[in-house]
Amino acid sequence: MLTSRATPTFALLAAALSGVFVAVQGTFNGKLAATGAGAILAGWISYLATFLTVLFVLTLRGRLVEAWRTVRRAQWWWFAVGLGGIPIVISMSWAIPLVGVAICSICSVAGQTLMSLILDHFGVGIAQRIPLGLHRLLAALIALAGLALAVSAGSANTSLSLLILVGFSVFGSGCALVIQSAGNGAVTELTGDPLFATFISVIGGAVGKSLILLLSLPLHRADVSALPHTWWLYLGGVFGAGITFCAAWAVRHVGTFSLTLAVVTGQMAMSLVMDYLTGTPVSTRALISACVMVGATFLVAAPCKKASRIRK
Repeated sequence: MLTSRATPTFALLAAALSGVFVAVQGTFNGKLAATGAGAILAGWISYLATFLTVLFVLTLRGRLVEAWRTVRRAQWWWFAVGLGGIPIVISMSWAIPLVGVAICSICSVAGQTLMSLILDHFGVGIAQRIPLGLHRLLAALIALAGLALAVSAGSANTSLSLLILVGFSVFGSGCALVIQSAGNGAVTELTGDPLFATFISVIGGAVGKSLILLLSLPLHRADVSALPHTWWLYLGGVFGAGITFCAAWAVRHVGTFSLTLAVVTGQMAMSLVMDYLTGTPVSTRALISACVMVGATFLVAAPCKKASRIRK
């Protein structure tokens, strides 16, 4: 049993792990999309794997029947929360093969940071609203400065128009991801279990992604025969389940903004590793500096101690 003093620390670690999973999932889905599957089909495969993963965990824990009862009494907006994860899956699947994991990750930082400030200010997804303060605004500015530095690292290797297109799409997906995390936090409070909230969110996202796939078929028919036989490329959805679960549990203990800072730090650090492993040409010095700047926002946001104890 975690003590009330230790819980925020573990929540921040869980949030950082969620960010690591975002970078890994994006890499796997991007590789899958680049083989000929396309971003939409790759995203649907990822959601299917996420659903099967959550289903397996529920069965393993002997809570499948209880989870189904929770689904039957769920309100419509519980499922709608799951739609917030669709943009990040599609945009990352499309953009990572073009500009790399790190550039995509830092483009989502701006959306995650700014949206989290807005949601915390209005008390969305947390037990008590956290008004905007000077230290939180300063932390956001530092994170955005890190974003600008990191984007500049890719300008030499990528056309400006493509960077802008990637930036806008992934910025929007970052906003949606934070909304999903906050919504899952609210559902976790109502269901009493982040795993149930994850299950409901995944159902909503899977249905929404399936509709997008069906609507896109007349415009783009992916060559299913071109799908790779490399098994690990299909594991993106497994990490997707981890993203949703970790964020749903952590947001109730630290608030949306602190959650986002932790997610972004883990995401950016792991994106550097993934780009190095995949041989993506980036300016490592600039991206590491950007990661340090984003990580430093923790120190600036630290005075908000009450936010860490919003749940007793």
